[in-house]
Amino acid sequence: MAVRKKQPAVSKGRSREKSGTTKKEKKPVIAASIFWLHVKRIGFFRTAIGGFLMYVSVMEFIFIHLTSIIILYKFLLTPFFKVKNFRMRDYIIMDRGKIAGMRTFDRFNCEFCGYANGTATMWNAEIDEIAKSGLGKGKILLKIIVAIYAVCLAIFSFFNFFFSKILFAIISLFLGYHWASTKESRMRLRKTNYAGGYNFLMKRLIRFAKVYAETLATNLEQIESNWCPLKHIEKKGNVVPAHHKNFYDRKKLDKVIEVLRKDGSVSPRKPKY
Repeated sequence: MAVRKKQPAVSKGRSREKSGTTKKEKKPVIAASIFWLHVKRIGFFRTAIGGFLMYVSVMEFIFIHLTSIIILYKFLLTPFFKVKNFRMRDYIIMDRGKIAGMRTFDRFNCEFCGYANGTATMWNAEIDEIAKSGLGKGKILLKIIVAIYAVCLAIFSFFNFFFSKILFAIISLFLGYHWASTKESRMRLRKTNYAGGYNFLMKRLIRFAKVYAETLATNLEQIESNWCPLKHIEKKGNVVPAHHKNFYDRKKLDKVIEVLRKDGSVSPRKPKY
């Protein structure tokens, strides 16, 4: 008589699988860390050192923000002169941290870029406003205020300018960025007679500040295009740098990752390596 083999027991989980109830799969993370993309492209040492040094520049932007934007322009000039009152929230836009699927490191990079580029864009706009306003004409009190502004701007810009240039030169050695030419900026300002309504010393000072602000914005364009090339949310009143036209919509984060993996940047000025 043949012995009938016992059939193995079917587990409850397997039974549920057969009945069509499957276990919910975890959604994949949309973006890999941008940091590690650059590591694969140029190596850990270059990426880590260059990336770390960029965060040292936060002191520069806080200094510009507190001195040139708030103290000198908002508190010293706007109460006495008919100059445009710039709203900080229109320029310093901190909305990229809301993008779904980004790693913590990527979020931090993008918010840092938002603050730095917003500060530089706002400062450039304020200098342009001062250049065309012809401050200090007329009453002696207004001339004194402009003189105070000029002395403070000279001190702040001089030390910050050299700190900025030295820091970016070192960062460029590691990340392959291109040097922003101060000579080209100076020649353009001279050709257009920038701040031409002022006396010789004041005109020179405003042009010096503009050269600093312009080259700073050019340097930041390379950094942001290299690390966080995502557009801000379109909102009435928002003012973004011109290079944002090269950036991708936040819903196309996978495309951004692919471009950075291949070219290292969305900027027309690709990194040297």
